Amino acid sequence: MNSVELTDLVQDFGGYVALVEETGERVGVTVNDEPPRVLLPAAELADLEYWARRGRGAPLPRQDAAPEHPPGPEQQGSYVRYAHADGVRMTFTRDRAVVAELRSAAELDRLEEWARHGRQGYMDPKQLAAFEEFLARQPPVGEQP
Repeated sequence: MNSVELTDLVQDFGGYVALVEETGERVGVTVNDEPPRVLLPAAELADLEYWARRGRGAPLPRQDAAPEHPPGPEQQGSYVRYAHADGVRMTFTRDRAVVAELRSAAELDRLEEWARHGRQGYMDPKQLAAFEEFLARQPPVGEQP
């Protein structure tokens, strides 16, 4: 994962969003006294959110909104940047399609953990039947050779 200072990112949001969109790789964003942030592809975020919700069984909680309202959308090269009310998250779109998100590293870590649990708890019906058959063939725990 590439890493960039927030001040450098602000100067060329469009370039870094294009990099994320083209390569599908994350870009770490460091900030002096604040926790780090991560710019990641929207498709990866959608996958994580899907599995996290599946594992938790409920919608993801959102961080508390900042008291000030963020400014409206801002053009960043061929992208439009939408700043969220929490002051951390940003969404980048191109031609009205979401292509990347900026999230805090802590929020992303939590989301990845929930997604991991969601994936581990899911088996398609065929896989589940094969696993149940495998378990049925196993001797009881105390009788294993």
